[in-house]
Amino acid sequence: MPLPAKKSRLNFMLAGCLSLLGGPASAYTVPTASPQATNNPEFEILQKMSKGVAQIAKQADQAIVFVSVYKNLQSMPAGVVDPFDFFFGPGGPGGPGGPGGPGPGGGGPGPRGRGQPQDRRHSDRREEGLGSGFFIDVQKGYIITNNHVVQDADEIQLKLANGETHTGKVVGRDPNTDVAVVQVKSDKFNRTGLAALTLANSETLSVGDFVVALGAPFGLEASLSFGVVSALGRGNLDIAKIGNFIQTDAAINPGNSGGPLIDMHGQVIGMNTAIYSRSGGYNGIGFAVPSALVRTVAEQLINTGHVRRGYLGIYLQPLDDEMRTSLNLPADLRGGALVARVAPDGPAAKAGLEAGDVITEVNKLPIKSPGEITTTVGLLKPSSSVQLAYVRNGKKLSTQVQIGQHPEDEKGANNAAEEGDDNAAPQQGTAFGLGVTALNKSVQGRFNLESKAGVVITSVEPGGSAERAGLRPGDLVLKVDGQKVTSVEQWLKATKGKARVLAWIERAGQYYFVTLK
Repeated sequence: MPLPAKKSRLNFMLAGCLSLLGGPASAYTVPTASPQATNNPEFEILQKMSKGVAQIAKQADQAIVFVSVYKNLQSMPAGVVDPFDFFFGPGGPGGPGGPGGPGPGGGGPGPRGRGQPQDRRHSDRREEGLGSGFFIDVQKGYIITNNHVVQDADEIQLKLANGETHTGKVVGRDPNTDVAVVQVKSDKFNRTGLAALTLANSETLSVGDFVVALGAPFGLEASLSFGVVSALGRGNLDIAKIGNFIQTDAAINPGNSGGPLIDMHGQVIGMNTAIYSRSGGYNGIGFAVPSALVRTVAEQLINTGHVRRGYLGIYLQPLDDEMRTSLNLPADLRGGALVARVAPDGPAAKAGLEAGDVITEVNKLPIKSPGEITTTVGLLKPSSSVQLAYVRNGKKLSTQVQIGQHPEDEKGANNAAEEGDDNAAPQQGTAFGLGVTALNKSVQGRFNLESKAGVVITSVEPGGSAERAGLRPGDLVLKVDGQKVTSVEQWLKATKGKARVLAWIERAGQYYFVTLK
């Protein structure tokens, strides 16, 4: 019969394949490594390096802590809390201005570190997340982790390297540096099999140094990744207000937050904090808080429960080539930070600094970016002094500034409006592709402007210099080439016949300079 015949032939073919693969007549043995291959002297350096990394990981594993955090939602109406808000902040990872959303630090490519706990679950009762941490003192139970891992947590569970889980409590946390200290709540916890890590001096790091990142990416506990230091002093990343970060290509993923970045001496040179990613996963660029900063912040948190930030009372912005020309800066000056605004009666104002000054040195150390000033000053103790070198109108100057205590309310701005006739027909003036009108009370309130005088931009010419500089309706022009502009007449006079001007702008309480040409 046709069907049995086909079946019989199929069985024969299968049997033949099995005979060829594994029959007694053709038994096969996989070759073993020869002594010559394993003892090749050219491979010895790689073998030693591999064993060294393995030893570092073995020792460090005893200090790693897996941090599970929970946020209770019982008292909140259903649908009010976005399940991503707990770790990513309002708006979630795709929200405006949030990590991964449009705005600084989002918009696809950008730092996504402020929210790297691995897991996010949501029910009617609570949200849950997982991050990492590491012991710095086993006897006292002190653990370093990220602020964003434990911020607003109602419950913290710490799984230790010996397999035991204990309740944790926050000793202190600092959102400005994204550093937190957590402690095992019970002082009688089992310390067998545990160890502490030592914080190294991150100032000795060099680009190209080998590093190891440890943590629990995607909840995979005790995971290790290997890489190098890709860059140092990365600032202006919208990760934290204070800090210049270590960049590494060691894989950092959600769940790695708070884990240690370890050098080839087995010491902590950074704390894994952020990634730069289009997808939310590892793209080869990760960031860590330098150990020198971690140490400074952790000591203050343990001793006082909070960090006191130094305060200059200035708003800074980076410089571009157009601004360097407009400000008549020395040709050999490549760094520096432009003072966009000086807070009235602040430490910098009392020392004589003005908007338009370019700070070039802090305590005789050259400044490359505004972030370096923010970090250096932010970590100084209030009432201490700092020497600033700066350039004003092409002249090199210096001053001594007594650091102040950072005000609790950073929005302590004067929003009082100047009385005026809002019903009067506004006078318009146009120059450099901008239409402007004098400031009045209603416009001031509409655009949340702090300043009491200036000219408000009403229109921006498409494709013009002002649009390319990022200006938009609602921005307030305060000065042109250092001269105050309080009326349309003054605006037209200040810009008449000029091919280039430097304008000082306010946008809803934020101040900066732009070059128009």
